[in-house]
Amino acid sequence: MDDDIDATGRRIAHILRERIITGEIDMGDKLGERDIAEELGVSRVPVREALHVLEAEGFVSSAHRRAAVVHRFTVDDARELFDMRMHLEPFAAALAAERAAAGADTAALRAALDVAHVASVAAASASSRNSDLHDEIFALAGHALLSRMSGLLTGRTRWLFRLTPERDTPGRWDEHAEMVEAIVGGHVSLAQTLAASHVERARVESMPGLVERLPPVERAERRRRSRRVTSGA
Repeated sequence: MDDDIDATGRRIAHILRERIITGEIDMGDKLGERDIAEELGVSRVPVREALHVLEAEGFVSSAHRRAAVVHRFTVDDARELFDMRMHLEPFAAALAAERAAAGADTAALRAALDVAHVASVAAASASSRNSDLHDEIFALAGHALLSRMSGLLTGRTRWLFRLTPERDTPGRWDEHAEMVEAIVGGHVSLAQTLAASHVERARVESMPGLVERLPPVERAERRRRSRRVTSGA
C-alpha cells in the first residue's frame, strides 16, 4: 500500500508541476488538498505527499494548517537559478565529454538535439525540448550526486524558460549544437567553455526582461504577509 501511495504521490506531483511550469496554474494560486483530490479521484494523503515534494522543489509554499500556494517566481530566484546553472551545467558538459571520449553512447544526446531543432523551427514546445537536451547532458555525465541536484534544477529552469519565450530561437539551437558537437567529440575544455557561455548568454539576454516582469523578493514577501494578515493569521 505504501508503495502505491508513493507512486500516486509522484504522479500527482508531476501533474501539478507541469501545470505550474506551463502556467495552467498561476503563481500565487492556492492548491487545496480537497479540490485536487476530488479532481484526480484520489485520497488527500498522496496529494499531501505531492505538495510536500513540490514545496521541497521550490514550486509551492505552505503554512501550518493553510492551503499550499504556488510560489511567486522573483528576480532573486532567477539570479540564483542562473548562479546554480553556471556552476553545474559546465561541470556536467565536461563530464559528459570525458565519458564520450571514453566511448560512452551519445545517441540519446544527439537525438535530443534533433528534437530540439525541430521544436525551434516549428516554435512548438521549444523550452521543454531544450530542457530535455540539458537533461541528456546531465545523464551522459554519469554522476549520481550531480544527477540528483540537476533534478531540483530542471523544473525551475523550465519554469524560467516559459517566462522568457523570446529566447526560443534558432540561434539558441545553434548554441546547443556547438555544445553537443564538443561533447560528442570528447572535447572536454571546449564543452565546458561552451556550456558556461551558453548559460551566461542566457543570463545577459533574459535578466532585463525578467526584472521588468517579476517582483523582487521583498515585494513578493510583502504580498505573502499581507495575505496572512487579511486572512486573520
